[in-house]
Amino acid sequence: MSDETQRERAEHKANDRRSDDELWKGLLHEFFHDMLRSVLPEMARDADPNKKVEFRENEIRRLGNLVKYDSDGPSDPRRFVDILAKVPLLSGEDAWILLHVEIQGRGGKGNFPLRMHRYRCLLETRYSQPVAALAILVQPIGEEQSSGVYRWEKYGTRVIYEYPVLKVCEGDEEALRRSDNPFDLARYAGMMAWRRRGDDASKLHYMKLLLRELDRRGWSHAKKAELLWFIEGVMFLEDEGVCREWEEELEKRRKEGSDMYVSLMERKGIEKGIEKGLAQGIEKGLAQGLEQGILLGKTEMIREMLLSGEPEEKILRFAKISGEELAALKERFKREVN
Repeated sequence: MSDETQRERAEHKANDRRSDDELWKGLLHEFFHDMLRSVLPEMARDADPNKKVEFRENEIRRLGNLVKYDSDGPSDPRRFVDILAKVPLLSGEDAWILLHVEIQGRGGKGNFPLRMHRYRCLLETRYSQPVAALAILVQPIGEEQSSGVYRWEKYGTRVIYEYPVLKVCEGDEEALRRSDNPFDLARYAGMMAWRRRGDDASKLHYMKLLLRELDRRGWSHAKKAELLWFIEGVMFLEDEGVCREWEEELEKRRKEGSDMYVSLMERKGIEKGIEKGLAQGIEKGLAQGLEQGILLGKTEMIREMLLSGEPEEKILRFAKISGEELAALKERFKREVN
């Protein structure tokens, strides 16, 4: 294989990987109250699950430039996720919480407790009220950095700031896998992704195991599909043969009639379509390119369903198109379908 071909394949893999920061951000947004029940049960008891949590993404981005690791260069948002959430409580009040997800272990290069302390100072100054915090460590970092304590003392002044830390790579595997909490299952996937890194065959084993766990849960198809999206992304298979085996497993289960897998296929199709649409729509403008990408994604999903022999009723239900539109697409894909 030529050097140019190898570079092209490496670039394709890099582009194909779902960014870890978006995976964890999406997970925490979707399963916020489940996360509270698992990690911060005291806040979960106070929170009102029937009211929408408000995420202050713009505010946290503005403050992010003021909170950097010492001597660690520019902040790279792909290495961590910062989420500020305003949580309605049953009492009618609101609680504020900062969630910091450390994605790539820094091995002691930066001062993680100092970062958490600086965020607390900035946020409490900005909102004139206390802000709770939670650090989620996806990969192991040094004991001093992961202690959950910031200390500073000089000339008789002492500052001690303590915050809870969730170490994704640690915990009871069996309890997490069998938990009825969706966030615990996602945490289990993150744990196994780290512990089995570099071993795609082993990761595939755990992905299939997680499929079985999802199958036996009474959760909605949408919730299961969201978890499966996270599991597939955080595991990130690279071996072509193992990837093919995983896709075959999904296809087999989809043919058995589970709506969850159709939802996943639709999301994959739309994601690919968005990429194509953005590339094709650059000259026409970003908004038009994005719209074109979503249409391409839906078309790709319909094509896959037609090629798989799915009944028209099912395609119409999932794609949300008219019978006339489906007939036109069938004609378009006639050569492939027949």
